[in-house]
Amino acid sequence: MHKHRTVPKLLSGLFALERRLPRHHEKYKFITEELYNTRAGYSGELEYDRYMKEVQTDFPHAVLHDLSLHHEGVYFQIDSLFITPDSIFISEIKNRADRIIVTANPTQFLQVNNKGESQLFRSPIAEVERKVQFLRKWLGRRNVNIPVKGIIVFAYNNQMQIEGEPRLPIYTSYEAPTFFRSLKPEKKIIEKRDISRIAIELARSHREYNPYPLVTHYKIQPHTLKKGVFCSTCTVPSIMIWTARRWECRLCGKRESDSHMAGIEEWFMLMPHKLTNQAFCEFTGIKDRHTAKRLLARSKLKQQGIGRGSYYELIP
Repeated sequence: MHKHRTVPKLLSGLFALERRLPRHHEKYKFITEELYNTRAGYSGELEYDRYMKEVQTDFPHAVLHDLSLHHEGVYFQIDSLFITPDSIFISEIKNRADRIIVTANPTQFLQVNNKGESQLFRSPIAEVERKVQFLRKWLGRRNVNIPVKGIIVFAYNNQMQIEGEPRLPIYTSYEAPTFFRSLKPEKKIIEKRDISRIAIELARSHREYNPYPLVTHYKIQPHTLKKGVFCSTCTVPSIMIWTARRWECRLCGKRESDSHMAGIEEWFMLMPHKLTNQAFCEFTGIKDRHTAKRLLARSKLKQQGIGRGSYYELIP
């Protein structure tokens, strides 16, 4: 395994944004749906990864999950990549519930629920074909000439109805390992060392998609967010207060000295402004600027500037 999947920045940020967005906010429903879909998508990808651990072949191969690459000013994201001696496969993973109907001419994907209601969704085949073209160009710039192919994978064991022959193979996560195990490379375009070299270069070239700050990404006014440091124990969001050199939750009684660290992380996920002492006080609810300065100094941050013009940045 040359690259494992990690929790998307967008998912972490959406958790923070949903908690800080008032329920009456005009975008609250939209953000909760974004969070649900992003979490479901990540869960489906993890399901695929779990099954792919079963893949053992008699030919050299490399597996990379969750790649974000850049070519000619365009970023393109690949859910999973499988490199063999004669081809590279892009897996496009879809997390869709209910029954899936696929028609080949014209190419259409329908999701049908248990009430018989159908919903047309964007063809993942078109998505994969776009990524295939970009990856071919990306490889070509590095003098790697090998066929790039694509498959569609539905994360769970959906009831599938495929009418005609779609342009790309379609499987469930459970079936995907069988597909890869059954491959029989016809000719050796690249050697084992080349497979490893390409995989290492792909992993090095990965640039994680960064949607921060989310208030800018989703066009939300920063002042509409809830302020304060949230208790990490309470299931219902509870604001802690700073007292006697520590944070205390009035709801469950929990006491901690570093609860503000989560608040700092959320600031850099959500807010578009520089983190100053005053901004830290307003965001966390700390009343005393000297206390805020001491907490910021103890945090994993780098101070820039001096005096009233100083601000804090995350240490890379």
